[in-house]
Amino acid sequence: MKGYYLGAAFLLAGSLALSACSQDSSASADEDQKAASQEQTDQSDDVKSDEMEEAQGSSVSDKDEMDDRSEGKDGQASGEQADENQLNVEEEEYETAEKAAVSIKDYSKVEQTNTDLGHGLKALQEGAAGHEYVSWNEGNWLIRVDFPTDGQYAIDGYDGGLDMAKKVVAYLEDHALPAPHDRGVITINGFKEHPGTEVVWQDGKIVYTIDSEDKNPFNAIQRAVDET
Repeated sequence: MKGYYLGAAFLLAGSLALSACSQDSSASADEDQKAASQEQTDQSDDVKSDEMEEAQGSSVSDKDEMDDRSEGKDGQASGEQADENQLNVEEEEYETAEKAAVSIKDYSKVEQTNTDLGHGLKALQEGAAGHEYVSWNEGNWLIRVDFPTDGQYAIDGYDGGLDMAKKVVAYLEDHALPAPHDRGVITINGFKEHPGTEVVWQDGKIVYTIDSEDKNPFNAIQRAVDET
């Protein structure tokens, strides 16, 4: 009987030991699972943080690139506009002042006049084949306006060639042209299909030329004034 109780005690102790081991193993497994889960969460948070930083950096980089492109386009547009508005003065040198003077064609002294331009100046006004011509001298300059007799073909802002001539005279009252050594010629075309202004003058052996296709003749004239 005593042996029976002793065996039962051993069985009970073994069962308790196994139960304790099982509980320890289960607790350890739970702890390992929690640790692994926390580690995965931490890694996920790190990845998300890195992705957010990368996305923010990419966004800033893209914005900077877009800003740079925008500034580049603005600068290019501004440069193109400046080139369009800039009128160059071409120079050509001749062997002598006489040859330089002869190279300027269509220069003449207006001997006969028939119209008053104001400011003490008179001009020759004449017409032919749909053209109105107004020609006059200011110092050693010959200024000639070629304007259509039909207003529908004319550039805007003028009531005929005589009106344009008077406005040029009034402008030159306050803006001095370069003084040509021997001669200078300003030719203004008032036809809107092919407008243009050419300013040519001589200074010794050098002939200066400004050629513009602008509808506003005063841009070329002002460019010549700037050379004084």
